[in-house]
Amino acid sequence: MKKIVILTSALFLGVAFMAYLYFSKLGIDNDAKDLALQSATNNAALVFSFQNDKGFYNIIDGQQLIQQVLGKDKMNLLKQLKASIVDDHLLNRYLKDQQVYISVLPDSNKTLNFLITLQIQPDNDIKKFYDQLRHKKVITESSKSLYTVKINDSLQVYLGIHNQVLTVSTSLKLINDANIRLTENPFTEYIKENNHQIKNVLANMYINFNQAPLLLKNIIAGNINGEIALFNQQNSFAVLNYNFSKEKILFNGSTEIRDQYNYLKLFENIAAQKTSIQNILPENTANYMLYAYDDYGKWLKKLNTWQEQTKILSKTSAVIKSVKNDYRTDLNLIFNNYTKNQFILFQLSTGEKLGAVSLSNGEKTKQLLLDVSTDYNEDIKLFKSADILYSYFGEPFKKFARPYYAIIDNNLVVANNASTVQSFLNNYKNNRLLIQTPQYLDVVNEISTTSNVSYYINTKNSVDIFRHNIQLNFYRHLRADSGLKSFDTFCYQMSADKNKFITNLLLNKHIQSKIPDSLSNR
Repeated sequence: MKKIVILTSALFLGVAFMAYLYFSKLGIDNDAKDLALQSATNNAALVFSFQNDKGFYNIIDGQQLIQQVLGKDKMNLLKQLKASIVDDHLLNRYLKDQQVYISVLPDSNKTLNFLITLQIQPDNDIKKFYDQLRHKKVITESSKSLYTVKINDSLQVYLGIHNQVLTVSTSLKLINDANIRLTENPFTEYIKENNHQIKNVLANMYINFNQAPLLLKNIIAGNINGEIALFNQQNSFAVLNYNFSKEKILFNGSTEIRDQYNYLKLFENIAAQKTSIQNILPENTANYMLYAYDDYGKWLKKLNTWQEQTKILSKTSAVIKSVKNDYRTDLNLIFNNYTKNQFILFQLSTGEKLGAVSLSNGEKTKQLLLDVSTDYNEDIKLFKSADILYSYFGEPFKKFARPYYAIIDNNLVVANNASTVQSFLNNYKNNRLLIQTPQYLDVVNEISTTSNVSYYINTKNSVDIFRHNIQLNFYRHLRADSGLKSFDTFCYQMSADKNKFITNLLLNKHIQSKIPDSLSNR
């Protein structure tokens, strides 16, 4: 009996010891993986991720569109690094099948740069990896845990090793910053929480909108204001999966808004809507932001709650009360009864900005607004009071304090200049519309027909806007034949799914169908 007890105790202790070793090793492996992820996400707004696998490189070699987006210099750098490290079998055996992170970070002199991060395989001895590096002629040891890799006569990169984590960049600053004050930041946590979404995916892109201002300051020529002001306080993240295609660049995934006071929170938990208001836009539209909800009355209650939380409800309520007292017009009866389920803000290639609201009965709304409006001409009116649309639709209409407007085909169209409204009417009446262009029809076929929030940029119509608003080196890349010139569309589309948004990100180029010779000769 005593022997049985002893054997049973020994077996139990043996199992416990093995379990301890297993979970200890698992904890060390996870800590190393977390360090790689923490290095990659430290101060990053954009992080691309893929597995260091031969199959990935074979597929991506045939993706010319990605090469155009990155640009010739950045693409050549990645190819040279692959040739120097990944294609070196002695070095790559320490890195094979590991997750590679490419972070896009602001660097000196108003530039953006890459930081490449990956974990050295935990089963391999890091000292042997050091030894392999020291034997490479193109790799020089600069200091402890820091090496330089000579790519060619004019280019070298820095390679840092810290706690089983390898970091690579042409910027020494980024190498040093990657390992400073590493902590489990919210971006790292978000990526780990969403890892279940990224199995068996070729590549992923993670977006940290909290860091977007730092990135944008190196891209734009002025301050972060106007349409991009929302990035100043955008506590949100996105995880997107890359869908390989030779015709377009498409990512699918989700966006999560974490700031309870963010305007976009008003569109959560609302069924995605089939939208049509974008069909009224002129053919020279440079960009638009479209918002849709199921029922205006229900959405207005959410807006009023948001206005109360952000301490502006008293101001908007005073506007509505003042209009009722001064002009004996109850705006609540007008907007509650005749507003449909979508509105849009858009900018033309000339830089002019407009907004539009979909109505259920345009003629009736026009009559009811007469007492609060001044005639500019037969078609165009001017609101007598300020902030009417801001009170009923919130932040997007803040820039249209006391706009000129026209109501046509159940759409209320506004702008700060009468000439802008007139230009819109001329285009609309003459059917010069964005929806008629082949480039936009391409986009319609590529993305979902329903959404809650959509951001769209027509890159060709935005040329003059870009020229005056972004740094010269980025503008040159936008207009280069080897860069982004051939891309005509950027779209970021969001459809509510409880407390997050199903997201499509599209960068598209319209390819004209080639006419058969037999037809072209007729």
